[in-house]
Amino acid sequence: MKKIIAFVLIMTSMLVLSGCNRGPVLNVLNWSYYISEDLVAKFEEEFNVRVVIDPVDTNEAMYAKINAKTTNFDIAIPSDYMVHKLKEGLLMELDFDKLPNYASNKFDTKLEEMRDDYFEGNQNYAVPYFWGSLGIMYNDRVNGLGTLIEEHEWEVFFNPQLTNDLKVTMYNSSRDEIATAQLYLGYNLNEVTTAQLTEIETLLKAQNYFAWGADNLKEMVAVGNADIALVYSGDFFDMLYASMEDEDEILYNMIVPNDNNIWFDAMVIPTTAQNTDLAHEFINFMLEHENAYENAQAIGYCPPLTSAYQAMLSNEDYTDVITTYPYYPGTITNGMVYRDLGHDMYQKMELLLNNVKG
Repeated sequence: MKKIIAFVLIMTSMLVLSGCNRGPVLNVLNWSYYISEDLVAKFEEEFNVRVVIDPVDTNEAMYAKINAKTTNFDIAIPSDYMVHKLKEGLLMELDFDKLPNYASNKFDTKLEEMRDDYFEGNQNYAVPYFWGSLGIMYNDRVNGLGTLIEEHEWEVFFNPQLTNDLKVTMYNSSRDEIATAQLYLGYNLNEVTTAQLTEIETLLKAQNYFAWGADNLKEMVAVGNADIALVYSGDFFDMLYASMEDEDEILYNMIVPNDNNIWFDAMVIPTTAQNTDLAHEFINFMLEHENAYENAQAIGYCPPLTSAYQAMLSNEDYTDVITTYPYYPGTITNGMVYRDLGHDMYQKMELLLNNVKG
């Protein structure tokens, strides 16, 4: 969720390592470009430590790396359903006495309700990091495209008669690709059957997507090389903030359907951790109000801490953005968190994606 400049991030980490040989190492498994580099440097300075970030592109890749136990990861930042899967033997319970900022902060009420509903007990293993939804990003240069998407929502990915010669793109993730089809067909995101998969595969094979991609999709829409893209809501705002900083003309927008997936990513400590005290310090550091606020500004995703979100609302640099564009996942009234569907089902979903693309 979150994966842009992996090469740059790796090179940055190498440069840091080459110039700094002091203190212990904190190994962090994270999505690419999903944490403020300034905050990483601040944490390193404050705790006399080196932070080594290993970037991944999918939750499944994150699970494989943790499960392999070849690297002693001290921190990982998986998504909701993967937390549920990992806690079955691959995560340590957190020591909340070492996380005073957890007790002093308030998380969004709706997020807490969803955690209780979908993943009873995961509060013992995970602390929310960012949250968001799926969104439909579109090229505002195309006259009337926003109105079309508002009227038809997820159908624009599955009805070529609506989009004609428009360049429609799809996210290269089996979970999200299939969820988008489920949302269009009116299915429950967490009740995936073999019959559904057959129907969805037939539906997807009937499409002729202009491109499959990940973070590059938002960039393609922003510059006008694509017209419609499935994105994570935070990816849209990451692109938007970059455009604002560069003073580029903003010729793209996003619509967030009310029937949606609401996801949250969380900080966890794998059982491979060698520096558990330092891992708790890292989580506590990221829960500090100013740090959570700075991280949200840098990355563009919605902070789950109420105080950090309120700070963004009170900042004139963000007030107009947040009120102009659909941003806040808590406003979605028919959102569903992904549950863990099990290894066999994920294999079937990956096979479906390969068949459709092949």
